[in-house]
Amino acid sequence: MTKYKIALGLGGVVFAAGVAWAGATINIDQKGLTFSAASLAVSKGDVVSFNNNDSTSHNILVTGNGVSLNSGLQAPGVSFKAPFLKPGMYQVTCGIHPKMKMTVTVK
Repeated sequence: MTKYKIALGLGGVVFAAGVAWAGATINIDQKGLTFSAASLAVSKGDVVSFNNNDSTSHNILVTGNGVSLNSGLQAPGVSFKAPFLKPGMYQVTCGIHPKMKMTVTVK
């Protein structure tokens, strides 16, 4: 199990080893310059794993409800895990391919 600790800072969230998430992990694939779902409903505390199964790099950006996450350059074969800790609606885009969009609603 991957463990993370979250620290809020200006402009985003920083991950470090330390604390395990209690929620479920939901997988979203990136392939053909699209996300495998246009929208997703999750529970507070769930983690969404964005799995790059594409032949090109991506850059996951998650914004909403005071949260701003940036995966940085995500090479093919790499996953980026984003925890959703606060209820609300979040926009997910690719910073490299702006037509790649999805929403995540946290209950």
